[in-house]
Amino acid sequence: MNILLISIVALCVLLLMTFFGHHTLYRIKHTSFFSDCNELDSNRTKYSRSSFSFVLLLNVTVITSVVTVYSYLGRYNEIDLARADVNVDYLLAAEINRARKQANEQPNDKSVLMGLARASMDGGLYLEAIEALDELLFYMGDDAEIIGLKATALYYKNHRSMTSEVKLLTQSALALYPHDFNTRVLLANDAYINHKYQEAISHWQILLKNTKQPFNRNAIEFAINNAKKNLFAKK
Repeated sequence: MNILLISIVALCVLLLMTFFGHHTLYRIKHTSFFSDCNELDSNRTKYSRSSFSFVLLLNVTVITSVVTVYSYLGRYNEIDLARADVNVDYLLAAEINRARKQANEQPNDKSVLMGLARASMDGGLYLEAIEALDELLFYMGDDAEIIGLKATALYYKNHRSMTSEVKLLTQSALALYPHDFNTRVLLANDAYINHKYQEAISHWQILLKNTKQPFNRNAIEFAINNAKKNLFAKK
């Protein structure tokens, strides 16, 4: 189980405990037919004090849980320094560690390096992905798919910033193959999140002319239709 799931479960259990505690105290408050007046006043006093304790416990529980979750998930600025077996789900960590081991054993294998690059990107380890892609470019020379993937890794490493280096890489990739999947998806997604829907549509439409790389065409068409709806609503 990852830390997020554990935190959510713990939060739910604690909130349920406080809820049932409050419910029990509420019943004590209203059971006057079992007690005389003096005892009822005493119970009300106890209830008042217990209510304060309940509210205090509830606030401490929520604040502690939120701080705990954020302390594990909110350190986005350390993503490139993170180790896979600490900061990503266990299955993905295992995949990254397996890819690293293969890359160490077969440092000149192009498919192994590509696997390491993709696994590292999935885990948010963009520096490691870029290093693997640079090695691939060294062995293979200029390749649109690899350059486009490197541009994507650099883009996300810089917190979704279309820097001059990223732009240069995308231009190089498109000069080699104008319909490259990685490059067109990167450009389309960046345009879309910046509300440039027509530009995003153009990139996705060009991508649909790609006959060299396999990808989910239905997903691209769905994205185009979504962008068209947003474009129409914007007008």
